[in-house]
Parts: sequence; C-alpha cells; structure tokens
Amino acid sequence: MCGIGVFVNCEPDDQTVKSLKRRGPDFYHQETFTVAGQTVTVIATVLSHQGEGIIAQPIVTEDFIFLWNGEVYDHPKFEPEKHEDTNWFFENVASHMTGENQAGIEIMKEIRGEFAFCTIDRRSGEIYFGRDRLGRRSLLLYAYDNQLILTSSSSGYHFIELPADGFYKSNLQRMNKLERIAFQAKTKVDEHLLEEFVFSNASNDMLAINGVKEGKLHSLPVQTMKTIQCDLWNFDQNHGGQCTGDLLERLEIVFRKAVERRVMCRKGSIGVLFSGGLDCSLVVATVLEIFRDKPKTATIVYLYSVAFGDNEDKCEKCPDRLTACSAYEEIKRNHPSAEIILVKENISKEQLTKVRAEKIKHLISPRVSVLDDSIGSALYFAAHSQVGSDCRLLLSGLGADELFCGYSSHRRVHDREGLDALEFEVQSHIERIAERNCARDDRVISDSGREYRMPFLDLDFIRFSSSIPILDRCDLTKGRGEGEKQLLRQLAAKKGLKIISSFEKRAIQFGSRIAKMEDKKVKGNDICANLKK
Repeated sequence: MCGIGVFVNCEPDDQTVKSLKRRGPDFYHQETFTVAGQTVTVIATVLSHQGEGIIAQPIVTEDFIFLWNGEVYDHPKFEPEKHEDTNWFFENVASHMTGENQAGIEIMKEIRGEFAFCTIDRRSGEIYFGRDRLGRRSLLLYAYDNQLILTSSSSGYHFIELPADGFYKSNLQRMNKLERIAFQAKTKVDEHLLEEFVFSNASNDMLAINGVKEGKLHSLPVQTMKTIQCDLWNFDQNHGGQCTGDLLERLEIVFRKAVERRVMCRKGSIGVLFSGGLDCSLVVATVLEIFRDKPKTATIVYLYSVAFGDNEDKCEKCPDRLTACSAYEEIKRNHPSAEIILVKENISKEQLTKVRAEKIKHLISPRVSVLDDSIGSALYFAAHSQVGSDCRLLLSGLGADELFCGYSSHRRVHDREGLDALEFEVQSHIERIAERNCARDDRVISDSGREYRMPFLDLDFIRFSSSIPILDRCDLTKGRGEGEKQLLRQLAAKKGLKIISSFEKRAIQFGSRIAKMEDKKVKGNDICANLKK
C-alpha cells in the first residue's frame, strides 16, 4: 500500500504530507520536477507488507514519472513469484498508456487487483490517472485555475473523489480539458464538464467547497475518447438462468481463492474488522482454513470489535459486541488450534468527539453525510487499535450485502416491484459501491498504516456471484436471518458456523451503537453537523 500525491503549480500542505506518511510509514520521498513548463511536485509513501525489501517510489525515468497505490493479484502475464507489482505495472501498463498506441489499456483490462495510479509523460506533458473499476483505492482530485492536485488523502475540503468510471487524461500544457477512457457499465457516468465534475458533483456529495471564491469557477470539458469493453468488469446479473453443478462447492472454491490472493503474500499478522456477523465470520473461517492447509503461512488473526458507550458495561451490551463474542466462541470451537484474538475497542462519547474533530472528519472528506460519519468513525477506531502492532493487513466482509441481497432495500424492492426490479437494484448497488463506500473506507483504514482488502469484491468472485441466479442467492419470501444472503448462510453452515449462519444483517452504525450517541432525529443521508464543526 502507498500514499501518492501529485501537485501541479502548488505546494503540498503539511497536513496532507502527514496524512500520506501515515498511509506509508516505511518510506517517504518528495521531489519536484519541471514538466512542459509546469512545476510538478510528487510525493510517494510506502507501507511494506510483502517481500524482503521496499520498492521505492515514484518510479522516475527519462520519459516518465509514475506513482502507484495498489495490488496486482493476477494477470496472464504477471507471476507473483517473479514480479513485483509496482515495477510490473509501470513496465507493462503505465509506460504504454501515452501517445497513440495505448497498449497498456488492453493489458489493464485483465488485471485482478485494486489500484490507483498516476503517470506523467515528461516528453509530451500528458498525465494519466485513475482508479480500478470498483474504486477500491482512494484518489482525490482538485482542479482550479492552472493548479491540479491528485492525492490519496488530504486535510482539505476542496477535493472530490475521482469517479471510478474510467481512466483520465490531461496535458500539463493545456489543463483546460480532460479526456476519459470510459469503463463499460450499465450505469454510465454522463459526459460532463469539470465544473460539474469538481463543483456541482461536490454538491451531490453534500459538500461546500472551501477556499474557492464564488464567481471564479471555471469549467473543463470532459471528452470520452473511447469505451473499454471488458468481460472481467461486466457485472450483469442473472435472474432467470439455471446454475449447474454443486453451486455451494463452487462458491466455496471461488471465495477461498479470493481470500487466498489477499493473505498469502504479506509480512506480519492479519486483522479482520469483526462484528461477528455472517460476512466477516466467513472471511475469518476461510483464512483459518487456508492457514490449516498451509501451516507455514499461518499467523495470529486479530478480530477487531468496536462498540460505543459511556462505560464498559454498556459497550459489552452492544449488539455487535454480543454477536462478536458469540461468533468468536463458535469459530474457536471449529478451529481449536488456531491463534485468534478478539480485540475489544470501547469508545466513549468524549473520545469520539475529540478524535472526530482532530482526524476522522478530514479522512472522511469529501463525504459529509451522517452515514459517512457513523461508518467512518466505527471503522477508524477498529482499524487504529493499538493491539497487534505487527498487523499490517485488515480484511472485511464488504460486498457480501451488495451481491447477495443483504440490505433492507433489496427486500423492499422485491416485495413491491418483483424480481426484475430486484435484479436492477443488485446491479445498482454493485455499480455504486465505488462512490458509496470504498474510497472513504480506504482513507479511514489506511491512515492506521494497515492495508485494507475486501475478498467479496474480488473481480472473479463478483463475476461468479453475478452469474448465479438471484433466486439461488437469496429467498426474500423468508424472514430476516434466513432469506437474505441465503447462499452465504448455507456456506457458513457447511463450515460449521451454525449459530453465525442465522444472524440477521445489522448495519454497523446500529450494531456498534454509534448512532445511539448522536442526534436521533437525523437521517443517514443528511449532512452531518459534527463534520462541519
């Protein structure tokens, strides 16, 4: 994992530099270049969690400046035993994106992994940047006058999250327009101006842009150069087809591969963001099965449980704490020789208020809703636990609800409008996960110096799950704790997690009781007053 920053015709502020350093505590480099007559300062920080050494960034050659934050898990031309992903991506993709050829785009279509990147062509002044199809790594954008900033995280409020709808291109000599190589998707982002892209879009994020005076906005046309068509990024849902073979066994194999990709190459121990619910428990159980079968890779697994309350007794009575303790005991019974530690983080109102004002609100920005605050704060305290100092990798169950109809909105749509509408709802949840969850969570969690990975959002797992008929994934005619995510419940039961398989879905803001500490009259999509203080 890395923190990356590009600052064109402006200086990086101290708080942004500190934020990037927290993401990559093992290496820091800052350098200034003149490219196409413009002053370009780049910052790279690195968290070393695999291999023997540290891959220094940025990669600078006579022709290119390259910054990378991500992981390549798989590609037909990528061999993890021989290749290091930063250098491989630069040599095979980034240095082949510029000019007329753009062969790197074709290679990128087959990458399985999460990433954000920026490539600057020192000869032409072209700058390419973007995020993976699901937006699993943060990249913030600011553009005003002749200034351009791209950064993994920032202390300011005048940024937007770069949409994960394609790869973007500009030219440092003509920063008055952007071009986009669009991803093929059912929910396409319309062609837009950068005025919408940066300023109007910000209002959609319920964000007031600070530091930019009214009347001084400019617009940059965004032109779609072409659309990338890629089967790997096709998440079309199957609601009418048939699924052959042993569905549960195939699901288990694909999910195990998704988890294995994310835990095998690493330094240190592993942590899981743990409410005790179905999704995170499946992640834990699968990790432990991998360690059982490959004992040389085994390590301690920390289960981070967060609860909010004025005292320990209230925290212990939080719904997520109760399920975490119950799930922990059941997992231990199934894996008696595994090294598992349940870590309880109890957070008071006073502590929440202080840390939110000092740190959390800056990491959540530019998201400013009540829901962003609740989820972001809960994730922050879980990820920043001081227990397990050698833990450099955090896993979560994000994505299971989107794929297997775990949200209450899925049930409402199914009951009111039927199966076709449910299919569209599932599709929309997956397509929107980049803008709703991933970048915010990446900024909040990675600030701890731990890398965040989401096995349910593995591209192969998403494609396989999307190919399963909707009615095989769930049965919303059944009650809560049974019908939603039915196939995952069957998988949990198969793994011996009988109690866990019957747990109902519970949102983190309610399960951790952070919502109970706040104004009960506000709705999740309202602007959070606490983030404006």
